[in-house]
Order: sequence, then C-alpha cells, then structure tokens
Amino acid sequence: MSWSTWANWNGTIEQTLADAQHAAAGDASLADAKKTANKTGTPGILTVDTLADHQMLGRCWVLTPAELHQHFGSKTPHKKAIEVGQDAFVKGLEEGQAIAVTAWSRGMPVAVLFAGQLVKKR
Repeated sequence: MSWSTWANWNGTIEQTLADAQHAAAGDASLADAKKTANKTGTPGILTVDTLADHQMLGRCWVLTPAELHQHFGSKTPHKKAIEVGQDAFVKGLEEGQAIAVTAWSRGMPVAVLFAGQLVKKR
C-alpha cells in the first residue's frame, strides 16, 4: 500500500519535509503523532526520518535533476507531470522505501511530493 503527501516548497528539502510532517501531526506533537500513526498502521510521511541521495530502505530518496529527467522527462518537472507519472513510479518502490520529488514552475521549486510504500504489519 502506498502513501503520498504534497508540501509547498519552503527554502530547503529538509524544511519542506518538516512542514509536511508538522501538518500531518496536526495539534499533536510530532513524537505523539508518529506513535499514534504507527499504532494505526498508517504512518505515511511521519515515517520519514532521514533524507538520502539514493534509493535505500528506511530513508527518503531525494531525486536529483538527472533522476528527475530520467523518470519524468525533465530536470525541472511541473507538478502535473509528476502527478501523471507518480503512480507507476511509487509502485516500483519496495516496502519501506520513500521518495521526494520536487515540482518546479518558472525555474523555481514550488512543491515536493513525498511518497512511499508502507511497511506491512507482520
């Protein structure tokens, strides 16, 4: 099962991730929201602890401009292009993997799609 969350760009990928996690937590603290999400089995964006420059389990792979071009046909893809291609791309991830895909407009980053595959409860 996959999850995805869009977040508006906020200067850096790290800050954009933090904003997305705080939005997902709502009024709860981030730690409490992560605990609750893990209990319900739908943690999504709250499972992302570390960003990485390559695909690896337990980390969120931030696609480089070359990888964006390879997967979406542009080094600076628009949000619509990412939305059209995201399902096939996310389905190719293994359980527990996540990606961060930056959307661009007029040469500037505007949003980031965080998406991944949930870890199935055993």
